[in-house]
Amino acid sequence: KIVALNTDCSGLWMFRVEQMLQVTVSLTSGRGASLSIPLASTVGDLKTMVQESLGKPFLRLITADERKLKPSEFLEAAGLQDGAQLTAIVGEAKLAATRYAFALWCCGGDRVLTWGNPGSGGDSSAVHDQLKSVRQVQATQYAFAAILEDGSVVAWGRPGSGGDSSAVQDQLKSVQQVQATHKAFA
Repeated sequence: KIVALNTDCSGLWMFRVEQMLQVTVSLTSGRGASLSIPLASTVGDLKTMVQESLGKPFLRLITADERKLKPSEFLEAAGLQDGAQLTAIVGEAKLAATRYAFALWCCGGDRVLTWGNPGSGGDSSAVHDQLKSVRQVQATQYAFAAILEDGSVVAWGRPGSGGDSSAVQDQLKSVQQVQATHKAFA
């Protein structure tokens, strides 16, 4: 692909050649799309293109050798080559609720959407960057706790209801399950 760049007001044009990658992405149903994307793009850029093309919001991209691609990886670093065949796995959205807030996520997804009363977990901006590859979210009356794929736990919401796990954070390793009571997690 040739991209034209006008660098100044002299009327001179510069051209840059951008290497493109052709990728075929298919859903497990067989429906798919062939896409062309600049090689310098990230997997997240490709994921966005696939979501728009196939009309599916929650996707994970899997290579032919069953490797899950990370959205932050560059296509080249992820080992994708021209003509790559990928599978898009549609994740089922899951919902957890405190008394006044909601958390929506997809198992293994790249983000958790929260809304509602900020003091009841409706504002996850303080932990947003940590909420990657979420396996499970549990809720107390006023807080949420998420287990990530690496077994760590991220909590947010009202501190007195489980929204602050900093006192035990170093112990929250290889966690398999979280249970909630009215005001605490275990």
